[in-house]
Formats: sequence, C-alpha cells, structure tokens
Amino acid sequence: MSILQEQSAIHSLQKLDAFLVVSVTLLITAAPLVPSEVAIVAASGTALLAVLAWYKRCRAAAPFSIFCVVCLGLALSGVRYFLIVLGAGLLSYAGVVRGVPWLRGTATWARWGSFDATVRFLSVAAWLLAAAALLSWYFLLHPNLADIIKDYVPDRPLGLLIAGGLIFSMVNAAVEEGAYRGVILHALDRSLGPGFAALVLQAIAFGTIHIRGFPCGWLGVGLACIYGLLMGLIRRRAGGMFAPWIVHVFTDIVIAGIVVFLARPNQAL
Repeated sequence: MSILQEQSAIHSLQKLDAFLVVSVTLLITAAPLVPSEVAIVAASGTALLAVLAWYKRCRAAAPFSIFCVVCLGLALSGVRYFLIVLGAGLLSYAGVVRGVPWLRGTATWARWGSFDATVRFLSVAAWLLAAAALLSWYFLLHPNLADIIKDYVPDRPLGLLIAGGLIFSMVNAAVEEGAYRGVILHALDRSLGPGFAALVLQAIAFGTIHIRGFPCGWLGVGLACIYGLLMGLIRRRAGGMFAPWIVHVFTDIVIAGIVVFLARPNQAL
C-alpha cells in the first residue's frame, strides 16, 4: 500500500469513527424522550453501530459505544436508579480501555486537570448561576417532587439525611461528570475535534436525561443543557475532571437542600 493509499484509508476510518460517535450520541440523546418501544429500537441501533465500531477498530467509537449499550440496556431492563446505570456503563468502559491492547491510553480525559484562578472563577460563576436557576425553578413553578422524595429520601433523622445528601452529591457528580464530560465529550472531541459541535452535542445528551430528573420537564431539559454546556467549557479550560466535578457536587448539594429542607413533608422534624 502506498503512502497516499494509507493516508486515504486512515482518513476514511476517521470519518467512520466520527459518524459512529455522532450517530450513537444522537440515539442516546433521543432515547429518554421517546416511548419505550422506540427506545428499544434506539438501543438496537446503538448495538449494531457498536459492532461496526469494534469490527473497524474505531478508537473513539468502540469504547464509547460499549458504554452506551450498557447504559441503554440497563435502563430499558428496568433499573430504576440512573446512578447505577451510569456507574455500570463507566465500569464497562474502564474495563475495555484497560483490557483491550489497541484501546489502552485512549481515556486521556481521566485526569485531575488544573484549578487555577480562571478555572476557580468560572466554577464559582457556574455554581451561582445553577443555584439561582434551581431555586427559581422550585419557588416559581412549585413542582411536584413527591416521586423524588419517595425514591431518594427515606424517613430517617435529619442528620442522616444531610450526611446522605452530601455522599450522594459527591458520588452522583463523579458518575455524571465521568459519563458526560468524560466519556461522551472525549469521544466527540476525538472524532469531531474540540469544537463547539462536540460541546453542544454532549450538553443536549445531558439535558435530555433530565426530562424526568431534577429539574424535570422540558424546562428542566433546557436548564440542564445550559449547565452541561458550562461544565463542558470548564472541563476544557481545566484540562481535567476535578473542576467540573466540584461544581457539580455543590450544585447537587443545592438540589439535596431543596428536597430535604423545602419539599420534604415534615421537614421541620
């Protein structure tokens, strides 16, 4: 094979990699918004694209598609807690990037990154905006949070609820940031290049999972999209995961505070 032919083959593989990553991203973005029957079709399409990615050894799409297949499979099989779904997906992703020789060294997003003055300023600003948006959403719209309280807030003493809220905030932030600003944004950056399109796609994917989250509904999707965009910008500026994680932790603490101190029945006890 001549040098020109080899370069053409590499370029074709890069284009296929980008196509697969974008296609899988669109499928996982749509899955939370459609009926379960259609979501099954999206999951099946993701599995087929994963097979192609592995057959062609696409270094961005192959591990990314495994993550998505695991997450969609668990969600559609009835696993209720999204934290478990994303956690299992991340473990599967870690297994393949460490265990498959031609994928080793590809998870370059898994680093602390910087936390310099600019990153700290952006982090504080993003957290204040998120806190203001969440409190405004709660006080202006008076959403019904009964299902969230039933699923996540047991009838326990306030001290235990506060401790549980802090632990949940740290773990949930780590899992969601690892999934969206880690696995998904990294795959998009590697295949499309670190431009605005990759930031927007991961932010929309992050937004759609909040159709039944906190905040919920289409307004919740929009707010989460904006938040995901901000976290993606901070992730890129920091060059690692610590800054978006710590912002997400404090954002989740605001959510836990709203649920425990404002929305929970008998919250004064």
